[in-house]
Amino acid sequence: MKVFFQSVNLEAREREFLVLAGEGGSALLRSLAGLEDSAGELRVGNRVVNGLPPTERGVAMVLPHAGLFPQWSGVKNIAFGLKGRPSSKVEAAAEVTGAADALALRPAAMTAVQRLRVALARAVVGQPKAVLCDNPLAALDVDDRAKMRAELVRLQERLQTTFLYATRDPLEAMMGHRVAVFDAGKLRGVDVPQMLYDRPPNRFVAGFLGRPQMNFLAGRVAAGVFKETGGTVQVAATANDGEVTLGFRPEAATAEGRCQGLVEHAESTGADVFYTVQTGGHLVIIRGAPGIGVGRRMAFDIVPEKVHLFEKESGERI
Repeated sequence: MKVFFQSVNLEAREREFLVLAGEGGSALLRSLAGLEDSAGELRVGNRVVNGLPPTERGVAMVLPHAGLFPQWSGVKNIAFGLKGRPSSKVEAAAEVTGAADALALRPAAMTAVQRLRVALARAVVGQPKAVLCDNPLAALDVDDRAKMRAELVRLQERLQTTFLYATRDPLEAMMGHRVAVFDAGKLRGVDVPQMLYDRPPNRFVAGFLGRPQMNFLAGRVAAGVFKETGGTVQVAATANDGEVTLGFRPEAATAEGRCQGLVEHAESTGADVFYTVQTGGHLVIIRGAPGIGVGRRMAFDIVPEKVHLFEKESGERI
């Protein structure tokens, strides 16, 4: 699907790990790499790279599913594009990315993690000004994703190279120095990940970051109190009187209180239980202690300091 961007003005700082999250990050990286056309101005360092062939832009790209040449060994894949193919550079890149055990293997004989490490070594071996990672963990299982997230952060810190990282995964969005959140090509927020998580600028960013997702309830504020439309939720809220959307994360609810709901589902993660609760007007997810059965009523309160209010129509933060 073609993504059309709406007046995006975004700069990755030198030696920064910048995550491009949501729908649009991949298209931006492909434009910067010269794989797709762009109507806007693209710069790498102080140089405009529009119109330059991919090999002259000073960037290297890690594609989804690694994108290695299947007929070549790891060594040849890493050395692709190097003049003279100096073995010392290949060995250094393999060492820093953990790809040394895959140098003699062809991609078909490698694990998914080995293919990713070889792809990373191929990207960094030429010491580009920026490494562009387009959903690089897409082929990995859950456990390997968690391990490679940590390895990618350490790799960027060790190399001190600018990394631009495209993903649609909320967990991956939180691992950069900053995260830019896109909605169908529109930049909806850019900041330090924890800042966007704690104080999202709009409902889209609030819903994108965090798992389980933030709960959203339609309702009205009157005399400093939010009351849910058609349900039992009430909580102190600082806003002008009128219709709003209230957001709160599962961990913002406390056991016991004046809000009531019927437990429709309970999911244990071992350390926590997440209850899906019907309040009368909405289904919400609440983190709580074990022991409340499905079909039972739950009483809860929402911590007022952890409430988020958004404009009903625009979704912008109030």
